Amino acid sequence: MMDDDDEAFLPPPNLNIISIPNEPELLVEYDLYKTSTATYRLHSERNREVFAEALIDNKRLGTLSDLSIRALAKLGTRHIAPIVRQDPMKLRIHYDSLDVNLPLKDCYFVDDLRYWRRVVLAKSADKSLVFKKIDDYDWRGMGISLKYVELVEACPAEYWPEKQMADLAALVRQHVRTLSIKHLQSLPEHFFRHYVLSEPELDVSSAESADPEVSSDEIDTPVEEEAVEEEQEPEIVIPLGKGTLKAVESHHFTEQIVVKEYEGSVSRSDENSSVQRSSHVGDEKRRAARHARNAARQQLRDMNREKKEELERRRKKREMLRAKPPPEPKPKKKKKKATEVKKFITSAFDIEVEPEPDDGEDKIVDNRNIAKVISRIKRYDYPSKHCHHIDLSFVRYFDQLNSLTIEFLGPQMERGYHKRHLNFSYRDIVHLAKGVRTLQQLKIFRLRNSRMDHMKLLIIAEALKKLDSLEIVDFGYDQLEDDCDVALEMLLDRKTMLKELELGYNKLEENALKAIGYALKCYTNNHDSDAPSLEYLGLAHNPLGHSSIAPLVHDILGTDHVVRLNINGIFTDPFALAYNLNLLLRRHKPLLHLDMASIKLSSTQGKIILPALEFNRKILHFDCRGCDFSVDEEFEADVIVRRNNYIAKYPYLDDATDTQFDVRRYLGGLKHPIVAKIEQANAQRAECIRNRPQKSTPSEQSVVEEQLPEVQQEQELDIWQTFDMQQPETTKYSRTDNSLSSAGSSQSTFVYKPNSFNLDEFRAHLRMPGPGNRHYYFQSQLES
Repeated sequence: MMDDDDEAFLPPPNLNIISIPNEPELLVEYDLYKTSTATYRLHSERNREVFAEALIDNKRLGTLSDLSIRALAKLGTRHIAPIVRQDPMKLRIHYDSLDVNLPLKDCYFVDDLRYWRRVVLAKSADKSLVFKKIDDYDWRGMGISLKYVELVEACPAEYWPEKQMADLAALVRQHVRTLSIKHLQSLPEHFFRHYVLSEPELDVSSAESADPEVSSDEIDTPVEEEAVEEEQEPEIVIPLGKGTLKAVESHHFTEQIVVKEYEGSVSRSDENSSVQRSSHVGDEKRRAARHARNAARQQLRDMNREKKEELERRRKKREMLRAKPPPEPKPKKKKKKATEVKKFITSAFDIEVEPEPDDGEDKIVDNRNIAKVISRIKRYDYPSKHCHHIDLSFVRYFDQLNSLTIEFLGPQMERGYHKRHLNFSYRDIVHLAKGVRTLQQLKIFRLRNSRMDHMKLLIIAEALKKLDSLEIVDFGYDQLEDDCDVALEMLLDRKTMLKELELGYNKLEENALKAIGYALKCYTNNHDSDAPSLEYLGLAHNPLGHSSIAPLVHDILGTDHVVRLNINGIFTDPFALAYNLNLLLRRHKPLLHLDMASIKLSSTQGKIILPALEFNRKILHFDCRGCDFSVDEEFEADVIVRRNNYIAKYPYLDDATDTQFDVRRYLGGLKHPIVAKIEQANAQRAECIRNRPQKSTPSEQSVVEEQLPEVQQEQELDIWQTFDMQQPETTKYSRTDNSLSSAGSSQSTFVYKPNSFNLDEFRAHLRMPGPGNRHYYFQSQLES
């Protein structure tokens, strides 16, 4: 029994309850003061869950002072205790204890880079940042940006707290350089119910609809009046089931032909018999057409009558359903027997509770035609003009922004995908353009993975056109079509040309290429030769049409634009592309980088492209993988590119004007890569020293050293004796006026002497960070 009690009341076996010390003195005391088994059997210890002894084995827990610092860090970060701020070790513990999920308003003022590095690594999707050092990245700016974007993406689309977000942006704007917004919240489903139920052209109710008016039957009239009547005869609309059909009688056309024949016959012949015969035939035709029209009118009357009868039958049925049922007869109460004993209430289940009165909500019938309602909901396509988001003009708050990335990918849908999450309205793009046009320091703008069209691109291009500092624009995966030529031409019609333009994975064709080429050509004609040019143009995976890149090639020849061209995976005519690339490689000198992988070509087109590539001695990168070239052709292209890189590394090989003396001078200037790297580092250090700030002016009092007479050795332990080293001469610092210091002392460089401290100065700095076991080390040295 005693063993069973021990197992019931003793702490779990996997819990560290006490640690045996290593020091001999403490080990002796441990045997005396350790917790006995009888203590655990006490009644007060049976339900004990917290054991203070378990904290001894936790090396990461730290001392009680460290625990206090961690507790204070969780209470707030704005006001740090002076004792913590003055001690670097305690301040480090304080910042390491901060949570990465702190609200931005409670941590934006923290200047510790290690904390912001933890925030970025926890919230950023870029896993390569873990390899960056503490001084190689703007951790604080990126961390603040991620926290602000997290608030933006969590904000519902139907409400935007403009004042609160503007105030918060004003606090952090000086630190934010990049914004990357990808998952904005979309409007919930019930916001689109108004558009579904308010379509004027659809009728889903069972009410009686307006019937078309049917004119009365025609009577027999003279030929002259009948001809006039037939000219003014209106078209008859016959409703047929789900739609309406405009029925123009065929007899009407037959009648017109007969009348024309009749008039022609009268003009050609004056004989009375011929006129009477033609008149008789025309009367018969007109009478037959009149009877057919009257029959059609009668058919319309029958259809309207049947419809009215059906509507009347439905109305009576609805009235019968809406009529209140007759009240049910109340059940007769049974007479209580005299011998019945009254029940006593012993629990809550014995209480008789009357049912709630019927409010009639369960009997309300939906009078709409359910099939038509469902078909209407399915026909509603959630157009972009109805799919609004938050006001994106808030980007204007960050006037020091350098990079802005917007992607309308909707919220994190997982299995709840719906196409309305990916749509965005013209109002959203107008608000975005309103905010972007104020960012004069913006250099990178990316609007990717969004459902754009020519109007949206035109709106944003007009705003980007006014940003002279803009260098990179990316509209990849935006479903842009060939009608975006006006917007692209407007985007490139600017004072300072872009450096990179990415238009990959869209649906651009000939018109777009013409607009781009024309804009680049006009820019070259209107600016000086030293003006910046477009270096990179991305057209990957676009259906460029049968003309291929011909409109672009003919416009950029003779300009400095398009140093790098990306046409991977384009859909075009193979022979047209081969001839255009041949012309581009031979005549476009600025081209250095060409990507044309995954294009449906063949070895025949390779024989057209490779001679031009061999003629070009400046192209340094040529990617033709997946173009169905032969192995020999791919190898030849690789050899040509290697030749060009070797010529670029040793330029004298391709220059016929260089003499032998010039070549030797060039070779004499070549250095080993390690030596060149060391010299570059020394040059950077010299540049840093050259640009450092000037020495500050001395204050009214300066510190000078005074030699003091030798003092007596104290009786306490001297660490210099432990290491058998001679104690250096002690110095004493005193305050003197600046006028007493000599002029030559300011010119002497400062020399740090770590062994010039006396015993008191060493003890004053003994508690600074250092080895944790130094006390025992010195103690063992003293005893030995």
